[in-house]
Amino acid sequence: MRIRTPLLTLAVPIGCLAFGAGTASAVTTEQTPNTVTVNFTDVEARMIDALDLGPVLGALPPNFTPEAKQRLGENLAEFAGRAARTPGSTLSVIIDQPVGAPPGIGVTVIP
Repeated sequence: MRIRTPLLTLAVPIGCLAFGAGTASAVTTEQTPNTVTVNFTDVEARMIDALDLGPVLGALPPNFTPEAKQRLGENLAEFAGRAARTPGSTLSVIIDQPVGAPPGIGVTVIP
């Protein structure tokens, strides 16, 4: 099943940016009945960090309040920076279902 959301759709260009920089892209998604997880490699996290995309990604959930969007953007920026500084790590963005209007989004780094 193909899911189209702004956050998932943006994962592809970020992967292409990393690929265009001469590094293999490995953006992956995992779907469960309750969540969709978008995983970025440390190289892709470095691109998110370098291009300061945390606030852009944080602004995407249509049902989030302005404060929630700001906090999500700050978390994405912080964790992308952590993943960028940790070789071999994964930046994971966990989006609660329904993806089109998620009740919550979590961000973590897996070393």
